[in-house]
Amino acid sequence: MHRTFFIETFGCQMNKGDSDLMRLSLEKAGFIEANTSEEAEICLFNTCSVRQHAEDRAVSRIESTKYGKGGRKKIVVIAGCAAQRIGDDIVKSGRADIAVGPYQSPMIGEIVKDYIENGFKCRSLFVSQNTEDFQERLNEGLINSREENPWHKWVTITHGCENFCTYCIVPYVRGKLISFPSERIIQFIKDLAAQGIMEITLLGQNVNQYGQDSGDIPFYKLLEKTAQVEGLEKINFLTSHPMDFSTEIVRVMADHPNISRGIHLPLQSGSDSVLKRMNRKYTMKSYMDIIEAINRTLPDYAISTDLIVGFPGETEDQFNETLDAVKKIRYDEAFMYAYSPRKGTPSFKLEEKLSRNEKIDRLNRLISLQREISLEKLKSRIDKTENAIAERISKKSSEEISGKTSLNHPVVFRGDAGDLGRVIPLRITEVRGSTLFGEKI
Repeated sequence: MHRTFFIETFGCQMNKGDSDLMRLSLEKAGFIEANTSEEAEICLFNTCSVRQHAEDRAVSRIESTKYGKGGRKKIVVIAGCAAQRIGDDIVKSGRADIAVGPYQSPMIGEIVKDYIENGFKCRSLFVSQNTEDFQERLNEGLINSREENPWHKWVTITHGCENFCTYCIVPYVRGKLISFPSERIIQFIKDLAAQGIMEITLLGQNVNQYGQDSGDIPFYKLLEKTAQVEGLEKINFLTSHPMDFSTEIVRVMADHPNISRGIHLPLQSGSDSVLKRMNRKYTMKSYMDIIEAINRTLPDYAISTDLIVGFPGETEDQFNETLDAVKKIRYDEAFMYAYSPRKGTPSFKLEEKLSRNEKIDRLNRLISLQREISLEKLKSRIDKTENAIAERISKKSSEEISGKTSLNHPVVFRGDAGDLGRVIPLRITEVRGSTLFGEKI
């Protein structure tokens, strides 16, 4: 039997969490992880389909992996969002042997073992509606999974999305919104804390919609219950949607200092007209109301966002509205992209009037503005006291430790392995590039 495997992950934090589940499932089925894809007999690609470039990169890697040194044939598995969208075509073309969708992450070991033992030509498995079985496997996998930082865990609270932003493929590849029961989530988090986990990240395509499908408690109450779990030093949540970001969330953050002050709130565009064409279901006024509520309630926080330029129909004036929003809000960090059409989404049918070069020009102007603001925001942290969780020994020096502050800014300080996994009080002394440097207090 084939014994060794290697997983290559593309895309978001949801995929990284899924890859960890797949690793555990494969090991439970008797497979052994290899150090590289070249050494492995089973190569698994956990793919992203949000942007065409990400999907193309994954498919290119799959095509180059079918045969190893000496012509030895490998078992190739395509998993994740691109597998949900084009997996059958990839298998039928002979470029991969197995295609599995996001719901099959916790069962991949059984699927691969079944494929090897029974000699099926292919095994394509996609969205399952057995959510109870899925969560049982999810919890079993997460509580036993190994992450780079053994004191941190991703905790998936929802799966899927029903927002149907016109540019986004996610609802079509991850299925409908499913909120897992709050009582089971909280018990799971308590079990993690009892094992010594000190930092968790509540994870979902839109965590703010938690409970809306099931009638369970709203997200802010789940966040509050999580913050009350003894032993948790830091709680993050990804990703928020402005449509559902309530003032109650901000209140809970203010009441519980162990909730990270780093807030990710995707804007996408500063133009109401563009936001309407994107089907984002909020306006700049409602977005700014959230920002003002945060400003009133939290004395110190950092905010990051996602921005798309060149959406079909975006005029120069509408692009300038995005620049004006960035100047006004002053994000600590932004993930910025030029629009690219995704087949299967409503915006794919919209007429584009901008050339690729015109989109890139707008993107470069936005990046230049945001870089200036990001640097100014980082410099404003100098001489402030920050609490940071020490995560790893720096790649540049064995005498330096890197980690994240409570605002989720990257920070480096002099220390040793004894600091790892601890909360370290620091005074910020300088900024180098996009990283804070500090000294222990």
